[in-house]
Amino acid sequence: MLGKESTDWQDEIYRNAFAQDLNLSASGAIGGKLPFRLSGGYLNQDGILKTGNFQRMTGALNLSPSFFNNKLKVDVNLKGTRTTNFFANEGAIGNAVTFDPTRPVFSGNKRYGGYWEWTDPDGLPTQLSNRNPLGLLNNRENTSEVFRSIGNIQFDYQLPFLKGLRANLNLGYDVSRGSGINIVSDSAADTYRRQGVRNPYYESRNNKLMDFYFNYAANIKALNSRIDVTAGTGYQDFEFYSFNNPDKRFNGDTVPGSNPNFISQAPGYTLISYYGRFVYTLANKYTVTLNARTDGTSKFSKNNRWGFFPSAAVAWQINEENFLKNSRVVSNLKLRAGYGVTGQQDGIPFYGFIPVYGLSNNQAQYQFGNSFVNMLRPGAYDANLRWETTTNINAAIDFGFMDNRINGTVEGFMRTTQDLLSTVPIPAGSNFTNQLFTNVGNIESKGFEITLNAVPVKTKNVEWEIGANFTYVVPKITKLLVNEDPNFTGVAVGGISGGTGNTIQRHIVGERPASFYVYKQIYDANNKPIEGLYEDLNRDGIINEKDLYLFQNPEARYFVGITSNVTVKRFSAGFVMRGSIGNYMYDNLNSNMGVLRQIVNPLGFLANGSRDYLNTNFVNNQYFSDYYVKNASFLRMDNINFGYDAGEIAKNVRLRITANVQNAFIITKYGGLDPEISGGIDNTIYPRPRTYVLGVNLDF
Repeated sequence: MLGKESTDWQDEIYRNAFAQDLNLSASGAIGGKLPFRLSGGYLNQDGILKTGNFQRMTGALNLSPSFFNNKLKVDVNLKGTRTTNFFANEGAIGNAVTFDPTRPVFSGNKRYGGYWEWTDPDGLPTQLSNRNPLGLLNNRENTSEVFRSIGNIQFDYQLPFLKGLRANLNLGYDVSRGSGINIVSDSAADTYRRQGVRNPYYESRNNKLMDFYFNYAANIKALNSRIDVTAGTGYQDFEFYSFNNPDKRFNGDTVPGSNPNFISQAPGYTLISYYGRFVYTLANKYTVTLNARTDGTSKFSKNNRWGFFPSAAVAWQINEENFLKNSRVVSNLKLRAGYGVTGQQDGIPFYGFIPVYGLSNNQAQYQFGNSFVNMLRPGAYDANLRWETTTNINAAIDFGFMDNRINGTVEGFMRTTQDLLSTVPIPAGSNFTNQLFTNVGNIESKGFEITLNAVPVKTKNVEWEIGANFTYVVPKITKLLVNEDPNFTGVAVGGISGGTGNTIQRHIVGERPASFYVYKQIYDANNKPIEGLYEDLNRDGIINEKDLYLFQNPEARYFVGITSNVTVKRFSAGFVMRGSIGNYMYDNLNSNMGVLRQIVNPLGFLANGSRDYLNTNFVNNQYFSDYYVKNASFLRMDNINFGYDAGEIAKNVRLRITANVQNAFIITKYGGLDPEISGGIDNTIYPRPRTYVLGVNLDF
């Protein structure tokens, strides 16, 4: 039965958010000999989701003394921050979309914090119903405080026995300490049955850095050449520690069977590097650059720890040749090409190559008499984890005409990633899980990029600069399995809301990564999708998983960007715009909510459905219909800015005023909230806000 209200739940949870960002800096020289810069800042920013707030206080000091007639330069940088967060419950976003709009916000009694909720006949909250969105926000208090310090000291010394030889030592650290607590009232509907939540947590990170290199640069006049040689080593150490207390109720009692979540890596992991670079330039026309580095990480076993990553590049400065050197038209013309290999080890589980045991969850306890205990069980591991490597080959032409008032670049590239690190399904019994993080597959990308900049107007009082770039890139999977399997249908990825364990994308050899894997929808004479009717693509008379096909991709083939900036005397104005062409989105919001079953739930409560139900009249969810794969190409105005330089408004006091709009507007056919969502699956996202910023800069 419908209620009597007309509640806009999204209006209840969102707000116009305000922020203040204040910064103050001072610079000079202590005693006329020790240059310094001291700065401080304070940011207070509300979120557009009610109750969300972020505050940050910062302080920074830079000292840059020099010694021995400037042969030894020292640079000291220290920065400290204190951040506090009030994390809004983002579960309110999805519930605001689905909660019955005919119900009131408040119930008129104190139960469940005074908010209206769906309840069973016994008066307790219906376990699988959605929750009052405003209640989710106001009944939770999840706060954190983090202190962080970043610093480094760098010594640069010109060695006296050889002109042009420098030694550089950089020592740095990054230390943070954070703590927080998540509190949910015992009267809140979402935790009422477990009597609320009071869970503190703690985390610390200690990162250290050492980098040391020699650099030698010299001109060889006899050969009309210049060389630049660098050789060095680097060391980084990452230490991580976190602790979550056992699950506790609102009153502080431990939930029976709960265990602390303790994670500690000591020393975490270490990365050691050795590198060298050689640059040779002949007659300011021809340049050869050679690089080599080897990196070792403790994330891999001793047999796979080290990776070797070389690179090489050549360049020809054509406009320095005699036939162009005096040209009044061509101001820059450069042909260059390069080859390089890079390594990737980020995102790898700590010591994923070592067999470990972990504590089971509360759903996998073993009974001893009247007691239930958590068991230790082995975790999945791959003893042969190794570096993911990416090989890049590129060739480009840089050009400039009429004193570079027209300039740009045309570049083609090919990128190949081997031993891709990813989580993939594995045969049952081959490890301690059915999914494993391992090296699997190769991806190849080819494309080109064109960049063009121009200064159409340049006078004493007026200058106009414009720029544009266009990129075309298509990736393709070239390998997925170590041993080929003719029955292999690819790796299922792209989990969606609705059902259990449903995925909507596939990695398949010969295709673009994460392409949508769906049924081909059949439509009626009025171009409406027919519920449950799909094309029998293999013509076997049965509609099943063998009729799924690859349809479009979340990644665009074409990217464009446009910038413009105009200065008229003291006034300036500009914009930054970019676009994406050929990207598609799976509309999980409509596939999950645009059906009658969502509105009249079989469990006995009403919910709000999406308006797409009026287009389909679907009774049940059709998650795998290609109807829900939508064109999400867009053109977004990222930033519009204005400025006024008032100049000197008092003795030694200068003023500049700026104003800008971020995320000003977007042009797209896509009917969802945002056509730009990483991964290409649109569910209940935190909306991208439109931000108006007014800035005042005083320099005195």
